[in-house]
Amino acid sequence: MTMNRWESSVDRAIREAMERGEFDDLPGQGKPLDLRDDPNTPEDMQMAYRIMRDNGIAPDWIAQGKELLGKQTALLKALRAAYQNYRAASADMALWMEADRDWQAAQRKFSDAFERLNKEITSYNLKLPPGVMHRPLVSFRQEIEKLSGAAR
Repeated sequence: MTMNRWESSVDRAIREAMERGEFDDLPGQGKPLDLRDDPNTPEDMQMAYRIMRDNGIAPDWIAQGKELLGKQTALLKALRAAYQNYRAASADMALWMEADRDWQAAQRKFSDAFERLNKEITSYNLKLPPGVMHRPLVSFRQEIEKLSGAAR
C-alpha cells in the first residue's frame, strides 16, 4: 500500500490499526448506528426525550418553533402581497394617492405585527435548551428594503 506523504499521524495510526485487524469483530459490526440519542442531552432528560420520541411527541420548544416559523412565513407572504398590490395600484395615477395612503397604513400594521412576532421569538429563544440555535429576529425595515430593491 502506498503511503500518502500528507497523511496525518492520526490517520496513519488508524490505517495501521485497520490493517492489523484491530477493528474487526467489534460489537454491533455491520449494524447501523443508533444516533437517536443526543449525547448533549442532559442525563436526567434522556429518558423523557426517548419516551416522547417513541410516542411521536415533540418537546414544547420544537412545536413552538414550528408554530413561529409558520407565523413568520405567513407574515412575510402577506407583506409581499400587500406590497405587490400597492405597486400595482400606484402605477395608475388616478389611484396613486389612495394606494400610497393604504400602503402607509399597511406598513404601520405590519410593523406592529413584526414587533409582536419578535417578542414571541425572544420569549421562545429564552426557553431553548443549551446548545440549540436561537431563532433570529425579523427586521421589518430590512424586509421593506428587500421589497423596494426587488421592485426596481
